[in-house]
Amino acid sequence: MEIKVESRIGVLNQVEECVYAFVSDCNNFNSLADRAPVREWVSDRDSCSFSVEGIGHLAFRVVNRDPSKTVKFAIDNPQVENIFLWIQLKNEGLNSTRIKLTTKMDVNPMLKMFISKPLRQALDTIVDTLEQYYSH
Repeated sequence: MEIKVESRIGVLNQVEECVYAFVSDCNNFNSLADRAPVREWVSDRDSCSFSVEGIGHLAFRVVNRDPSKTVKFAIDNPQVENIFLWIQLKNEGLNSTRIKLTTKMDVNPMLKMFISKPLRQALDTIVDTLEQYYSH
């Protein structure tokens, strides 16, 4: 069964092009990892891997970039397939960009019940962190 979970829509005080430049390079997330419960961060422009307490080791790679609009990531684990994360951006005027994160994956119906809420909270936490990052 496919599950789709979306974050709330966040507002970033920055132009869309600058936000896109930031989120399309995995190396930039290192500065956000310091603000989250993330350990063992490793990245290059197109991929990142890290550990999260209670979840374990995760690795993602960029599979598509649509300049100033979308960055699509896929889980980089040969034992797990069909887990995707999109970062969507929309210009909302001078120095204002809307952001939404969406994840899609195939899971069994029982697992869906257990992971939907924590996954939504994790996506919202990423949005919160980006809002704080761009609030200065």
